[in-house]
Order: sequence, then C-alpha cells, then structure tokens
Amino acid sequence: MRGFFVMKLPHDGNLGEAVSSHPDTLLFYHGKQIITTADYCDCASYIFSDLREAIPDLKIKFTADTREAKYPHDCVMNALVIGDMLFCKSDSISNAILDYANECGLRIIHTRQGYPACSVLAFGNNAITADRGMADLLKKNGVNTLLIRQGYISLPPHEYGFIGGASFVYDDKICFFGDVERHPDGASIISFVTENGYIPISLSSEDLVDFGGGVVL
Repeated sequence: MRGFFVMKLPHDGNLGEAVSSHPDTLLFYHGKQIITTADYCDCASYIFSDLREAIPDLKIKFTADTREAKYPHDCVMNALVIGDMLFCKSDSISNAILDYANECGLRIIHTRQGYPACSVLAFGNNAITADRGMADLLKKNGVNTLLIRQGYISLPPHEYGFIGGASFVYDDKICFFGDVERHPDGASIISFVTENGYIPISLSSEDLVDFGGGVVL
C-alpha cells in the first residue's frame, strides 16, 4: 500500500468483533512508546517481537489492564495526543497511559466519551470530527476544529464508523481508507486539510471505512 509495509494486528477476543483488530482500541502509541495489555501480547507476541527487531529504540510496555467488549471497558487504550494535551476518558483509561502523560508533561483533558482516538482525526493543531461534544472540547482547548456530519463511514455491523478510524497521518499527508470525496463533507474536509498544510490522499475509490486508524512507525 503506497510503499508501506503493512502489519495487520490480530484480533483481541475480549473485544467486540467490529473493533477487535483496531489499532486505536488495541494500543496507545506516542513518542516511540507503545502501551498495550499483557493479555493482548499473548495473542500477538510475534507482532511485538517483529517490531522490536525492526525498531530497536521502540519502547513497548505491557499492562495488567483487562478489556471487555462492554463500554467503557473496551476503551482502556483509547487516547488522543494533540500538542501537549492528552484527550481521554480519564476514569476508564489505563493508569499506564496517565503515568506516561505525566512523565512527558502532557496535560490530561477528560472527555465524556471513551473513543477520542476513533472519533477525531488530528494533525498538527488541527482536528476533524463528527462528535459535537468533542468538537466543542477541542475548540475550548485551542485546537482548530472542523465539525462534519455524522455517518457515511462504514463499520459493520454498526450504523457508522468514525473519521479518526478511517484515516492516518504520515508526515504532511492524511491518508484515508477509501475515497474522502465520496463523503458528503468531502470538499470541506479536503479544503480544511490543504489549508492547514497537509495533503489528502484517498487509498481507494470506495466509501470511507473505519479500520481503527493506523500507526506509522
């Protein structure tokens, strides 16, 4: 895919089928640090072995947290970093992520919902989301934010998925899983991305699909 070597994450049987292999639900990544559960390491040990071999300076921390399919026990790793802020549902996120944030000097911003990494596409000090509550919180904290309409992103069997899960950021490029122009707010998304110095790239000609985002190492 576009010159990337893609590593698909194995399913976590503790999570609902729709998100059980989604990176934004399975692990937290920031600043050469991955945090995930020890339970997940049991079924994905080869992934982390390969990562350690390929990226010697990558730090991987395994926690004793347990995940369940029922909300909010499915979002213990779901956190979003923008600048010096970490957005998360602070009463359900892993303590390991809170500790990491404190060690790095990140301000912890509590979110009412537990899926900030899924629901928000963040790049630089900019964000795109269909979640009005998240949009208000982001703007309140100085993040340049575009609010789009809800839906039009596939995540079977759910009614719809989220823009954060349907995209990932690589250098100055925003890669979309599908054709962003097929979204009813596609023109606004493209304009917002380009106006803020990034290049939108559609990875297929299909409708947008929520795969849980992507982690570029």
